[in-house]
Amino acid sequence: MFADWYRYNPRLQEKDYFDWQFRDPPTRLSRADYDFLILRDAAGRIAGCLGMVGFEFRHDGRIAVGGWTHNWQAEAKGEGGFALLSRFLQLVDNRFMLRINENSADVFRLLRIPILPAIPRWWGVLDADRAAVLFKVENAADRAVLVRSAAMLRGNDAAPVGRHVSRFEPGDEFLLDRWPGVRGHARRTGTYLNWRYVDIPRHDYRLLRTETGLAVYRVETIMGSDAGAIRILEWTFDAPQSAGALAAILGATAAHDPVLVDVQCTHPPIGQALERLGFMPQGSTQTPVPDLFRPTNYSGGYAAAIDLPPHRTQKTMDFNGWYITTGESDIDRVKL
Repeated sequence: MFADWYRYNPRLQEKDYFDWQFRDPPTRLSRADYDFLILRDAAGRIAGCLGMVGFEFRHDGRIAVGGWTHNWQAEAKGEGGFALLSRFLQLVDNRFMLRINENSADVFRLLRIPILPAIPRWWGVLDADRAAVLFKVENAADRAVLVRSAAMLRGNDAAPVGRHVSRFEPGDEFLLDRWPGVRGHARRTGTYLNWRYVDIPRHDYRLLRTETGLAVYRVETIMGSDAGAIRILEWTFDAPQSAGALAAILGATAAHDPVLVDVQCTHPPIGQALERLGFMPQGSTQTPVPDLFRPTNYSGGYAAAIDLPPHRTQKTMDFNGWYITTGESDIDRVKL
């Protein structure tokens, strides 16, 4: 059924990947073998599923357990899908959802769950001419934005900072206290980061760290070319370290001929610090710069929702006060 439901994502058809995702996270949400719900019809046939991944998070000085939803699928729309979600809501009191579609968003609105329409994205180009060809940017004003981005990134003469490591120490924890506006974030402990980025089957993430900051990134080949896109999944370096950390990443990836580097994060000051180095906010060009590269396309951005107690009450959520990236949940999976 996964081969049908997720035919463009073969990772989910591989048992070691499924084990990693739903059995092996450091924080579990149930006592079952897997944090994975299965819906069956009256005949006992599988008719839907909903995966869950637990994690610890910090929010306003406290540590709590939350859960991401994954792979919410129901063949019979309506009651079946809501039955799965209801079971998740029973198991998890602090609920986090990413990459939600309009059908999901309608349900969340009925439950009065705050939604962020799209996680902010920033991108920079390293070769303006090649980026214009690959991304079909023809507008003169848009090309000028690409040229400006490339000139600023090439003009970064900061000495590289940090060191690349193969794993983090289990006792490590990277806090966001150097960004005083961050009120909530998943705990970036060594144990969590190793599970998410090192132990994941058939992915190749690179880890850059200092004593106080980290970046996690990978290089993706743009389909139909030999050029690369640098996808930054984690970025907790403070503003003074950003130039040197970026220099370290660009130096380490030069052999992959990258034409673009991007990051998506809900805390705007992080992206704004990168803007001073040549990153541009999504929307800076009339022609959208793609965020998907196999094949090249612009997704429109990834929506997020957070449901903290009290539930089913009208409330607002300051998403700017959270550090949520595309490294969370299951957004970043390598496509074949």
